[in-house]
Amino acid sequence: MLRGDAENRLVRTFRPRRRKLGPELSKVYERLKDDWSIAEHGPKLDLGEVFGNGNPVCLEIGCGRGDLAASFGPSHQDANLIAIDIHTRGIANILQGIENHSLTNTRVVEGDVLVLLKRFADASLSQVWVFFPDPWPKPREQRRRLMRPDVVQDLARVLKVGGVLRLATDIEDYWRKSMGIVAANESFDDPEFSRPEWRIETVFERRGISEGRQPVDICWVRKGDQPT
Repeated sequence: MLRGDAENRLVRTFRPRRRKLGPELSKVYERLKDDWSIAEHGPKLDLGEVFGNGNPVCLEIGCGRGDLAASFGPSHQDANLIAIDIHTRGIANILQGIENHSLTNTRVVEGDVLVLLKRFADASLSQVWVFFPDPWPKPREQRRRLMRPDVVQDLARVLKVGGVLRLATDIEDYWRKSMGIVAANESFDDPEFSRPEWRIETVFERRGISEGRQPVDICWVRKGDQPT
């Protein structure tokens, strides 16, 4: 568990952006957050206990406005999803989707994934999604990117053999450098350029397309013959 000085030394991967929720969404957030949230701090998670089943668990890192998580849960009842973001609006939108669709397979985390990852046991996740992460384009900022060696090492640790790491971005420098970082880790098979049919087009993706940037989807499968 990370506390105090250790947590303060984390190289954050996000820019804090605090926006107030409207009155209706605030009510949803306050009413539902305790029932459907997982704390970023704490002991190792027993995911079977969290969800009440042994279904595969996916982790969405940076759920944005919550569009994907809200659409994934109702159509994939045989999978569980944990969506994490530092920003409250997306978390509140997912909570509203949980209520609207009576979902039991979706949980939210309001916090930093670099802290949350310590709560996952080795080989406990089936998929990890990194969709349109903060690009940190300036050379001096790139150490803050999520797809960097230390984080990829932790993602390899928590993924099951045969599990999938997915990246989507419209920043060419980001996906090209990510390929090199994942390849250097040696825990994953060769990358495939493949967009899953369930990955809906989000507002961030549409904005990039309107500005002339095309999204690229890459996935890597966790190998079983390399130590973490």
